[in-house]
Amino acid sequence: MLTVLLPKEIPPFENELGQRNKYVLRLSCGEKFYIAKTINYSWMIEEIKKTYSKYLKVGIPENNLFYPLIRHLYKHEISTIKVEVLFASTDGYQILKFELQQLVDHFGKKDCLNQNNIPHIPKSMRAKKGSNWLSVNEELNFRKLLKNYSY
Repeated sequence: MLTVLLPKEIPPFENELGQRNKYVLRLSCGEKFYIAKTINYSWMIEEIKKTYSKYLKVGIPENNLFYPLIRHLYKHEISTIKVEVLFASTDGYQILKFELQQLVDHFGKKDCLNQNNIPHIPKSMRAKKGSNWLSVNEELNFRKLLKNYSY
């Protein structure tokens, strides 16, 4: 059974203008951690639990978003994940930029489980089956930032 410990205070899902917050999270398990972003941390927690259960039964592909986290939990017999909210914003560009900075700071170090040094960029709102939180301008601005970023 996987236990997830949430922080005592979490920024609300919406701001005073009714805009949805997005989050950059640090998921700690033992001495290691995984940096992730989400628009819905409750969904992410449930997805991690389902993925862990599936991993125990039949395995999961290595390209699964949570594979490095799940593999570490299983390999080291860890049953608790501590969730920390590192950043919250209604601006998708700022979320991607903050996640990138976290990865620049931690990727490749022994305590970081992430397998990529740049954030996954979801499809924007205009794409078929695209993200419901990333505007086309936010996506384009982030891609422009990546061209000028040394990481």
